[in-house]
Amino acid sequence: MNYRESEREKALRIRDEFFKDPGNGEHLKVKYPFVLEQAEKNLWTKIRKEAIKYFADNKIVWWPGSTEPSGHILSSQVSCVNHLFFLRNDKDSALKVLQNLNPYFVEVCPDFENGYIGFEVVSKRSYLGEVAEGKEQTRGANCTSVDAMMTGILKNGKKILVLIEWKYTELYSKSDKSEGTSGATRKNRYDALIDDKDSPIKRTVSIDNFYYEPFYQIMRQTLLAWQMTKNKANELNADDWLHIDVIPENNLTLRYQVPAPVFIQTGIEEAWKSQLKEPEKYNVITPQKLLKPLIFDNKYRSLITYLNKRYW
Repeated sequence: MNYRESEREKALRIRDEFFKDPGNGEHLKVKYPFVLEQAEKNLWTKIRKEAIKYFADNKIVWWPGSTEPSGHILSSQVSCVNHLFFLRNDKDSALKVLQNLNPYFVEVCPDFENGYIGFEVVSKRSYLGEVAEGKEQTRGANCTSVDAMMTGILKNGKKILVLIEWKYTELYSKSDKSEGTSGATRKNRYDALIDDKDSPIKRTVSIDNFYYEPFYQIMRQTLLAWQMTKNKANELNADDWLHIDVIPENNLTLRYQVPAPVFIQTGIEEAWKSQLKEPEKYNVITPQKLLKPLIFDNKYRSLITYLNKRYW
């Protein structure tokens, strides 16, 4: 039994009592027992209304392409929101999370929507050439979005973008996204950026390796972070960036299986670090370790109880 299967079994065991929902909701027009009938119940009660309003106000698409949250119990987007949305209006806790990533953070800064964490974040301009000139990017669909992003200031005065990619039960096969007509379009967008002299990627292997998931996504987010700091006046005026992949400890296949054939085969963290000019800018962490500073905070006892029972 793989991690996805075990999490699905766990979700079904606790579904009726935990969610107060019988399941058999629709996902891609098919009914499943692990999809809630009332999708909003997939979000933690205390952030539910505010999170749904935030997505609606900012025209953010819910996975897999909806104006409403998914009822799929294993949705990584929902997991991300459940874990992190509370930080939007909690400056002290947001700073503690940043300091957990780098103890030299001294301040957390407001984002595009004046909160301390944003979701499905895109750049103000399409630096990666993913939408036509003059067209607006859709947050959460058809362009490179970051699941969550924070901005902080280090002791040395540098402002840092912290890009957070959130994984849950994802599994990836050895599928080369550089193949075919769609692959040619992708390569036309990203190849030159990957090999640009100022690119954060040093590339020691065939470029096609960058088109295997999860590296295809990691690559695009790396390029996005670089371009957002390069064009800082149009963005949040940040000087540098840090890229975090949050992956459950027990999703061993995702953490350690490397689909890209020529990358280092000892896990995705080492594999991607091997292709960066500054490898310290990319790190993999578990949800528990990310929120470690808040686990024993009485203010968030109910949230930690919820996350522990549902996800941890």
